[in-house]
Order: sequence, then C-alpha cells, then structure tokens
Amino acid sequence: MNSMTVRRCCLAAAVLLGLLAGCGGKGPQTLATLTFDDAAGLLELDPDAVLENGADGGVLLVDTARERIQVNLCELEGPRGDVEAIALGARVRSELIRRNLYLDLWIFPREGEPRLARTALREIRRTVPWTDVAVLVPLKAGERPAKLRVAVYADGAGRFWLDDLIVRAGRSADFDGGR
Repeated sequence: MNSMTVRRCCLAAAVLLGLLAGCGGKGPQTLATLTFDDAAGLLELDPDAVLENGADGGVLLVDTARERIQVNLCELEGPRGDVEAIALGARVRSELIRRNLYLDLWIFPREGEPRLARTALREIRRTVPWTDVAVLVPLKAGERPAKLRVAVYADGAGRFWLDDLIVRAGRSADFDGGR
C-alpha cells in the first residue's frame, strides 16, 4: 500500500467514525426513545403510573385522583455540539382529564441553575383519542445542557396514556413541520 492509499483509508475511516458519533451529520440528534414496552430507561415511577399493554406494545398509564401529579420519565445526557432547541414528541390519549396536561423538560446546564420548561398540551383536553403531540423548547443563547430530565405533569385528576416518547436536539429549522 502506498502512502496516498493509507491517507485515503484513514480519511475515510475518520469520516465514518465522525458520522457514527454524530459529528458533521445533518439533522437532529435523537437523545432518547421511550416505547414503554418495559421499564428500561425509565426513572422510578409514581405509584399512580404503571406500564400496561397497548395495541403496539407497552404504554404508560397514569390514573390519578390527585389534583397535581408529576411523573419523571427519564434523565439523559445533554446533546453534543451546538444545538438551538430540544424537541419532545409523543402519542397521548386522555380520559376525563379535569384540567391541563403538560410535558416538562428540566434543563441542567454545565454551569448555573437548572430551569424548567413546562409546555401545556393544548390538544389534550377531557377525553381525547390517541393524538400526536410535539413540543419545541428553544435553548437560551449560550446554553449548553449537561443533563436533561423529561416529565409529564397534570394539574388535575384523570387518566392519560403516553407512548412513543422521543427526545431530540438540533437547530430550530430541523423541527419545522412537527415531530
């Protein structure tokens, strides 16, 4: 092998490793996918939250008489590189929700205090069949999350199901058009 062939092989290997590591790739980074088929990746669930079988595998059911409930779902490392926003997408169904349902994103920066971005799921009211929801949380200028925590919050009694939660990070333009 001559030195030019060796350099090309090394360059090709470096490009491939960079793409596999998410460096230089286009589009958003997928940080987490929770299908709720099992407890893998979930934080300890509230007693009012249980995994149950759904039409396409597992779902998370939250059935509560409490006026307020927060169910912490997962904690994950912050995104790599410079990103502008964190996107949360999920499928949600509700029954007799008295007030509002929210997706929460706790952002733990590398320096400074954590902040909560709580977004109401306006399309989820009272009783709603399975509905796709999407939340986009813009990051503040210079904000570099070291860790993220995703939770669901209800400020009233009722029952709701959650499935196929996806957490992604990227440029705001990566998320134009929804999930």
